[in-house]
Amino acid sequence: MALTFLALCFGATLLSSVSSLPVVHLLPHSHCDAGYQKSFDDYYHSEVQYILDSMLVALQQRPDRRFVWEEVSYFSVWWGQASQEERQLVTTLVEKGQLEFIGGGWVMHDEADTSVYATLNQMTLGLKFLNETLNVRPRHEWHIDPFGHSIFMAELYSLLGYTSIILNRVPDSVKQQMRAEKSLEFMWQSPFSEKEIFTHVLDIHYSTPSLPAFLNLEVKVAMLVAICKEKLGWYKTDHVLVPFGNDFAFQNASLDFASMDEIVDVINNNSTAYGLTIRYSTLSEYMDAVLSAGVTFPSRGGDFLPYLACSPCDATLCFESSNPCGVADAFWSGFYTSKPAQKLLSRVQDASLRALEMVRALSLFLGNANVEEALVLAKNTSAIMQHHDAITGTSFTESYNDYNVRLGKALTAGDKATSFIKAAILCSASPVTYTLSSDSVSILSGLTEANIAVMVVQNPLSHDMLSYVSVQLPQDVCVQVLDARMTTVESQVVGSMVYVLVEVSAGGMEVYYLKKTSCEEQKPIIDLAQFSITNGAIELNFNATNHLVGWSSPASNGSHSVEQEYIQYVERKSDLDLNVCDGTNVYTYVPQLEDTLVLTPKNLPTTITANGPLVWELTQTVNSYLNYSIRLFRPLSSDFTDQYSSFVEWNTNIGPLPSDNASSFTSSFRTDLSTDSFVTYSNGIYPMRRTYNSSVLLQGNTYPLVGGAHFDGAGSQTTFSVLAKRSMGVTIHGGIMELMLHRRLPILFDRRGDDDSVMTDSVLLGFVSSGMAQPITMATSMTFTSPLTLHFAILNSSDEWSSGCLTSWSPLQSLPQDVHVLGLDLLDVHQDVFEVAFRVINSGLQPQSVDVEAFFKLWDVLDILETTPDYQEVWPLSLWAWLIPSSSTGSGKSQR
Repeated sequence: MALTFLALCFGATLLSSVSSLPVVHLLPHSHCDAGYQKSFDDYYHSEVQYILDSMLVALQQRPDRRFVWEEVSYFSVWWGQASQEERQLVTTLVEKGQLEFIGGGWVMHDEADTSVYATLNQMTLGLKFLNETLNVRPRHEWHIDPFGHSIFMAELYSLLGYTSIILNRVPDSVKQQMRAEKSLEFMWQSPFSEKEIFTHVLDIHYSTPSLPAFLNLEVKVAMLVAICKEKLGWYKTDHVLVPFGNDFAFQNASLDFASMDEIVDVINNNSTAYGLTIRYSTLSEYMDAVLSAGVTFPSRGGDFLPYLACSPCDATLCFESSNPCGVADAFWSGFYTSKPAQKLLSRVQDASLRALEMVRALSLFLGNANVEEALVLAKNTSAIMQHHDAITGTSFTESYNDYNVRLGKALTAGDKATSFIKAAILCSASPVTYTLSSDSVSILSGLTEANIAVMVVQNPLSHDMLSYVSVQLPQDVCVQVLDARMTTVESQVVGSMVYVLVEVSAGGMEVYYLKKTSCEEQKPIIDLAQFSITNGAIELNFNATNHLVGWSSPASNGSHSVEQEYIQYVERKSDLDLNVCDGTNVYTYVPQLEDTLVLTPKNLPTTITANGPLVWELTQTVNSYLNYSIRLFRPLSSDFTDQYSSFVEWNTNIGPLPSDNASSFTSSFRTDLSTDSFVTYSNGIYPMRRTYNSSVLLQGNTYPLVGGAHFDGAGSQTTFSVLAKRSMGVTIHGGIMELMLHRRLPILFDRRGDDDSVMTDSVLLGFVSSGMAQPITMATSMTFTSPLTLHFAILNSSDEWSSGCLTSWSPLQSLPQDVHVLGLDLLDVHQDVFEVAFRVINSGLQPQSVDVEAFFKLWDVLDILETTPDYQEVWPLSLWAWLIPSSSTGSGKSQR
């Protein structure tokens, strides 16, 4: 149910409602970061709880006062500690229209580095809490601090049924043009559907206009009136929105309101003389006024990335013409990569949550306290990590460390819950309780010639999977892999890893066994020159200095030139290391191109560490902090249409980086597909065409890579594609793709960028048919970022398992290849009827149909309801399925 806002006429509200004068809408708010300089918990206990407490007191003192609140995560903590009287007061203020919840997400999420899956999770978490506690649903999104804005927001909030979205950090050069053209308010159109949403861009920033406290009341009134009249000139209606608040503002709300009350009362008592009226407003009150003004607003599409910041720099810089905003330091494209280890860990935790949600929902597993607690922790942690100072890598040390602790706890708890459910499903009829673990090294250390290990493979995706998995082995341990029929499965040991070809049905599980066997000597081929490696489909050619120079495969339509280099960009540091718009920092990217260094191996050997039959691997050390490996796998299809026929795995181990300079490090791939046009995927799902603008600096042509990116040459039928497990910066110019891998910025007064982490990072690279680039990129990205999960246990024999446990579990029918499930969640149970919710998306070029009853092949589907992406309201996109498990003895389908 939406919030109910009653029309109340008191003081300034009465004057503004009957006056024909322009109306200034003061929007009282407090922007509370879910971690930044302090941790989430420290912020709550030292600041946020006092904001919420004092806000409730202040709103009762004058009925014309208003307040809006965005961060549900903080409010949920406060609500859990609030008395019944305080909770009732919140409900009353909401019903009166004095307090409005806006946004509705668990946090104010970043828009550049986040995935669609994690964004939907954090929105669902927040909206569900508001619905269950207050029976309210926001109408407006308040996204005033993320560092640039993604086109996915126009799609998402339209699908959620919102009326409007408020943005702030659009490139300042664009904001200046919008002010001049009176286009700060527009209809933002999604290019992926016919949806659009009314959008308001804050004309300057989200903070209160500067009214120094030492000035007398008359001067402050005159200053505010002048500011508001200037703002009115930038909009099409006679209503203007003026933020009243800032970061962690209103810790003494009564005092803050009292100071503004004086100004409001003076203006309204002399409104004719001042030429305007002023009032406190919620976002709904402002939007209702604007949207009923009878004005036609312009339409626009596209996103607002990268962010270009003049503010808070010297405003005069915004009007210099040599560069946009006048400075090279203004492009905020560094945070796409900053703190890459935490970015990767956050994605790993998302994959862990996805696996837990999938197996819990498909097994209809409810009622176990430990599992439910782990699920809540995993969802909350994933949601917190989408905050615009978390996944971006822009938080300070205390908060950064707290995020890592949260991720570690969530991963541990989620993995234990997943393994518990897997054992419960497979061994429900067994008198023995098995404890499965994902720690292969620890479990397999107990492997002897007299026992055997079980390996349970889970598929968290909605397609049947035939895929390679890797298992880390203890030192000096090698294994033979067998399937449930005790038939040998192809595998290959490479170093301390064994690679195994497994087959698992959609959403299902498959059991394999590992027997200890003698280790065969691995004989690497060292110090090669001018050679090639091939898996039978892809052939990679290397020159006399062991650099990749050529690529051929069926998917590449012949041979292509591909040269790889690692590059160090030394970045400019501010003389004082203070101003975020002077020199590089965790937000910005300021390469000094004249100091660019190409990192080349110095007389260090190249080694082929695997030469088939399943895996081919080459390794090379570049220097003391950088080495890499290239890995190919044997194709799985005779017509070379599978992933392994098109893509190779490129693994980079980098760090700790040298600290003598502020630098960013990239991996560059120079191809013969000469082009300046390329595609990135907004939040990992929506393709966005980009064009390198040679009149703009390199940092202004760097975009976030989430999921994948690709490009093709003019007239070429071949596309070069890259897929990544975590977000990073990417640019493409003249057929050269650069991926930003890591950064270290030792800045004296801002230690956030002094990142000494070690990254082990993987990307997939490949050539695909241009006509199939989009669906192939999406499908491969899903398998790459949500890998099969593996859990192990030691048994006396395979008979011990097979006598009481299932060796296979297949709950789903595989979906069409271009249809993907973005989330599957078990919501509730009513007697024997279960609520299961899931989101689906079609990444293909043609419409697809899904037979829901056939998809959930273990259940009888009683009803299907299309809902909003948060599962709360009826709207096309997502699906609610009301399901009942069928009787194994009746005419329906058995659960086993």
